[in-house]
Amino acid sequence: MTDVKGDRLPTVEPHLPMLMGLVFAHLRTRLAAEAPELRPSQLRVLEWLPPEGLTISELAECAEMTTQGCGQFVRQLSGLGMVEVAVADHDARARRVRVTQRGREALARSTRVLHAADEEWAERVGVERYRVFREVLAEVALG
Repeated sequence: MTDVKGDRLPTVEPHLPMLMGLVFAHLRTRLAAEAPELRPSQLRVLEWLPPEGLTISELAECAEMTTQGCGQFVRQLSGLGMVEVAVADHDARARRVRVTQRGREALARSTRVLHAADEEWAERVGVERYRVFREVLAEVALG
């Protein structure tokens, strides 16, 4: 089954994860055009870092990841020059992760893409409807 544009449509009523997946696919495409060096999963980790940085375990807690998984993302981001990793002041065993200038620039480009998508969607469905949608989504997501 296809729509007018030739895109495949689901054979069942779209459920929330399916709809969210379609939204994320749209955003991934737009982000790849503006910040091709940064995957959305890496962006998710990078966005949690304050200017003073965090330890890997603190970052993992913020991003709701395992420390091991977060460490893998930090290694990837470090390899891309997006973050720097140094020994933490309070504990020589811990590593503090900070965003680099390259990381800040990638974050800024990604933020512009996300804001443009917000504006486009608000224009498409109406500013008030979109505002309510975001409020409800935040309430559901954040409890």
